[in-house]
Parts: sequence; C-alpha cells; structure tokens
Amino acid sequence: MTFEALGLHPLIQKALADIHYDKPTPVQEKAIPAGIEGKDLLVSSQTGSGKTAAFMLPALHRFASVPFEKSDKKTFNQKRQAARAKGEKVRYEPAHPKMLVLTPTRELAMQIVQSSEDYSAYLKHFRTVAILGGMPYPKQMQLLAKNPEILVATPGRLIDHMHSGKIRFDQLEILVLDEADRMLDMGFIDDIETIIAATPETRQTMLFSATIDRQIAETVESSLSDPAFVEIAHRGETASTVEQH
Repeated sequence: MTFEALGLHPLIQKALADIHYDKPTPVQEKAIPAGIEGKDLLVSSQTGSGKTAAFMLPALHRFASVPFEKSDKKTFNQKRQAARAKGEKVRYEPAHPKMLVLTPTRELAMQIVQSSEDYSAYLKHFRTVAILGGMPYPKQMQLLAKNPEILVATPGRLIDHMHSGKIRFDQLEILVLDEADRMLDMGFIDDIETIIAATPETRQTMLFSATIDRQIAETVESSLSDPAFVEIAHRGETASTVEQH
C-alpha cells in the first residue's frame, strides 16, 4: 500500500516524500480512506503507531481539494497599525477554525503542529497554531488574529478563549480528540463535553485512544455518527517503535 493508492492530494504526497514517509502504517492505511470519505472515526491505536498522520492527512486532503477563498479580513499588522494611528487598542476578531485537535499535553500539541506543517508544506494559505497553557496571552491573541484554519489546543486554555469570545466554532468542519483516554484520566471530561457542545452537529469527528473503554464509549456515544471503528492493537500491546525501560 502507498499514500498515492490512498488517494491523497498530490501536493500532500510530495510533502510526505520529502520527509521520507514511504508507506502508510496500519492505522493510517485503515483510517485515512474512511477519513477522506468524511466518516466519523473511533480508533484504538497505541502511541508510536502514526496516528497523527492518520487524522491530519485526510483533513488536509479535504481542505486542499476545495478552492481557496481569500479572507477579506485585515491582517493583524494592519489592524495594529490602524489602531495605533487612532490611539486605540488592537481589537481582535474571533478566530473561526475549520479543524480543531484537542490533546492532553502541550508537548503533544506542539508535535502535532510540527507534523501538520510538514504535511502541508506545499499547501499555501494553511496555518496551524497551538493554543496552550503557559503560552503568553498576547502571543496567543496574535496567533488567533490570523484566523488559522487548524487549531491544536489543550482543553483548559481553549475553554478560556471560548468564554472570552476569541474563538467560535460555527465554521468548524473537523473535530479530533487525540489520546482521549489520557484526557479523561487528567480530568478534562467536563471541558471536552463543553467544547463538543459548542461545535456544529454537522462536523466530522475523529477520536483516537490507546484503549476504548466504557467511560470513553459513554462520553463520545452521542458525539459520533455511525463511526468507522479501527482497532490496531489490543490492550497492553505497545508499538514496536517505542523503546521501553
């Protein structure tokens, strides 16, 4: 199996070749075609199995296949200059991302942002930004002011920006819950439910977890519509790429 055989956009295939992605992993081979078809996904796959590409590649394919429409919003720098000229504070308009990826930790979020940038290297006009705890608010406001297409966030900080009106999900097309089991273990269940409730019912939802237990199933049951189920490893198994001590 090759990435070309999976039907990915040619510019995405070109970017994958640059980073020496020769062939899809098992989770990518099963999840990418279903993701391209627009199906909801419920994926059980361990760390190190290549799941970031499994949800990011079909999303980028979807966006790359739609003609780009240039936004009529002013850029952040234009707004800042205009505000300074008038002696006013910079006013930020809410970001309207097309894709949201929720992750349990800032480290994982930054890895996903880097992977997204690698995969979309030849797709102009695409921005992926991370909104995380510990990042200065002014920096986050500058990132959101650019109205990124893809937003990667930890639940707590995302809730803060939602409550302040800096992010709206009325244009959201894809929601990804990455490492859902870890987010639930860390006590993010209420935040996740709040975030899901703020997104359109028409969205495509992809949930990735090392294991799918009863708590996860009950949490997402009403959030997924006839999902395709992909199971790569059973409980207790570890990817061969992970070295343990």
